[in-house]
Amino acid sequence: MSTETESIEFDKTFAKILSALTPTSSDTTGAAHELTEPIEWLKQCLVYNVPHGKRNRGLACVQTYRIIAKQRGVEPSDGDMELVRILGWTVEILQAFFLIVDDMMDQSVTRRGQSCWYKLPYVGLMSCNDSIMVNEHMYHVLRLYFSDKPYYQKIVDLYHEIARCTGFGQCMDTASNPPDKRPQFELFSQRRYDTTVKYKTSLYSFVLPVRLAMYMSGIDLESEHKYAEDILLKIGHLFQVQDDYLDCFGDPDVIGKIGTDIEEGKCCWPIVQAFRVCDRDQRATLEANYGLKDGDSVAKVKDIYRGLGVKEMFADEEERYYKEICVAIEG
Repeated sequence: MSTETESIEFDKTFAKILSALTPTSSDTTGAAHELTEPIEWLKQCLVYNVPHGKRNRGLACVQTYRIIAKQRGVEPSDGDMELVRILGWTVEILQAFFLIVDDMMDQSVTRRGQSCWYKLPYVGLMSCNDSIMVNEHMYHVLRLYFSDKPYYQKIVDLYHEIARCTGFGQCMDTASNPPDKRPQFELFSQRRYDTTVKYKTSLYSFVLPVRLAMYMSGIDLESEHKYAEDILLKIGHLFQVQDDYLDCFGDPDVIGKIGTDIEEGKCCWPIVQAFRVCDRDQRATLEANYGLKDGDSVAKVKDIYRGLGVKEMFADEEERYYKEICVAIEG
């Protein structure tokens, strides 16, 4: 199946999940007739926040399952493929939960080309409860479709562990750059950056989808999951380094967005590298201008980046991680 066709089939499955999570009031077999208003609210929240991203995480789950089946010389049934698509959507629902909370914490204005959920005039702080509902309904999807599967407890446990770790990563990221305060530059170290990327991004974006597909495929040996996780963490790290670099130096017409990490004071890869090699005067200039929503300040930061050779550092880092990933895969 082509990637485009897989994406279309994946999108169709969301409607099925939405229908299961938000039954109409005419359904008298459960609590729907008592909860018409909150169920309708939940439906609006899910439709607004879940299906509009790139869906890379959910599709990674589907593609991993298909690859494992192909390696075994097995053609998955239509039922199995529908089930793994549902599993993929649980990752996307988890992602929506994280983004609703992250936008509130960062006081962001837009997400995926539309206003952040909490910024809608009829939502506001209701989004605190909405994030809880979204997260809990992710687990409800798992119970509805997977509770009779032998791997059910393993995927539930994995979700709990990944969410726990992501919370630590979010805590570290926010502490480095708290809202309404100057960035905490003393925390902008390589070690902290690496740890934040691992816990905030790599585990749920790269490790989770693949390990879910492995469990669904019957691969449950701890050693095999550890081997996959080690590789996926490297891929996640490289992805974030590339993303941080492009946010600063990428062409907006090519990457599809205008980078704002400097203005927002993010503890990202370029500033960490700059702090690692700059002299005292350069650091003073960086700290005076980093995290300011001012074009001249952004230009000064980028000028120092160029003078310190951050572009060349990125090329070396990218090549090094790529080689490490290839060696790990071949090993």
